[in-house]
Amino acid sequence: MDDNTLLELLPSHFRGQLTPLAGGYTNRCWRLTTANGVYWLRLGSPHARALGINREHELLAHQAAARAGLAPRVHFAEPERGLLLLDWLSERDWQQAPGDMNALMGRVARLHQLDSTLPLLDLSAQAAHYCQQLQPLAPELALYLPVFAQPALNLPFQPVLCHHDINAANVLGTRPWLLDWEYAALGDAAFELAVIADSFSLNGAQQQALLAAYNRSGGKVSEVRFQARLPWVQWLTALWAALQFQKTAKPEYLAMQQQALAKLKSLVTW
Repeated sequence: MDDNTLLELLPSHFRGQLTPLAGGYTNRCWRLTTANGVYWLRLGSPHARALGINREHELLAHQAAARAGLAPRVHFAEPERGLLLLDWLSERDWQQAPGDMNALMGRVARLHQLDSTLPLLDLSAQAAHYCQQLQPLAPELALYLPVFAQPALNLPFQPVLCHHDINAANVLGTRPWLLDWEYAALGDAAFELAVIADSFSLNGAQQQALLAAYNRSGGKVSEVRFQARLPWVQWLTALWAALQFQKTAKPEYLAMQQQALAKLKSLVTW
């Protein structure tokens, strides 16, 4: 889709100059400069459903987070195309300028306190959704199917509104802002923290500090539940990457899958 065609999808007062932005595995993004201001524009992946993304749910979660001051304001959205137009924030993401993890835990705890009617992200169902599309499942993936049926990796929890993809690219500034709500849903706060611990490559002591900061901020996650969710992060990452590799044949997805499986091997017991 060329720039003119993309701009024609927006309301007329948002027509302006598009500047492509780097980054992101599945979406395309631009800085949009208009006579009325500067905005961030996203065009979503055409494979959203296959990847387990529901654009209507993404929009509801983002709007709820924006009302709570956790995410930038939505100016325009068209979920069918994955179009999203947001405030432009001049602050740098945490890939460029890492911030205070205590501040991030405060924001995450606040998110988990928001009311939501979004459906539950069932991790087993999400994994099954990926596996179904990957049939026949490669032996190195099929090996782990029995592991995730273990009760020890499926502890009970009280669902809360989760982002489910908090990594350095999706955290912005000192506030910090939370971006990219594609996988938002009700979920287990322990899985949210496990995603963060993995994405920021936290060691054991740093993981303990993360959990303590979250609980001090009003959250409630036990060490046992947190540890039980760490393998799930690698399992879903491996399946997601395998699916992306299947669709694109890009080597970076194969490398991501192999890295996740290597981490998973060190986390699980047979």
